[in-house]
Amino acid sequence: VGFADIVEKVKPAVISVRVKIDRPSDPSLSEDDLPFPPGSPFERFFKRFGAPNSPKGREVITGQGSGFFISRDGYAVTNNHVVQNAENVQVTTDDGKTYSAKVIGTDSRTDLALIKVDGDNFPFVKLTDNSPRVGDWVLAVGNPFGLGGTVTAGIVSARGRDIGAGPYDDFIQ
Repeated sequence: VGFADIVEKVKPAVISVRVKIDRPSDPSLSEDDLPFPPGSPFERFFKRFGAPNSPKGREVITGQGSGFFISRDGYAVTNNHVVQNAENVQVTTDDGKTYSAKVIGTDSRTDLALIKVDGDNFPFVKLTDNSPRVGDWVLAVGNPFGLGGTVTAGIVSARGRDIGAGPYDDFIQ
């Protein structure tokens, strides 16, 4: 027995989130400060995922993350760090369609963000009312870096973890 049935059910609700941030680059940077030498095979890869593309002037930073629809009418959850300061947010659905999205709200403490895509017939994941128990199976289904669906499994190994994150000290491990 595997997880294929549940993955097949929730995967259509998983989205890739891509953002663009246009900002002044750090004028104190020089070509020597870049994390790769100009012309390096890594240059295109690192620029694609948010490294500075110019030490002077303006830089357009692109970032990617994952999320999932929580309602048929286009509300989706992603990470705050993905959409923070984004000027443009696009999501790509499991079937390859791309939509513009608007950031509705964020919470940096929990690293969560709510975004909205216009539409009214999106597949979505219904969140449970039950709390997970130590020993329960958990699945993570995502679309990191726009690479396509990724699935991993584990178990809840502990509850009530305090990691010194302020008022939120009841983390699930």
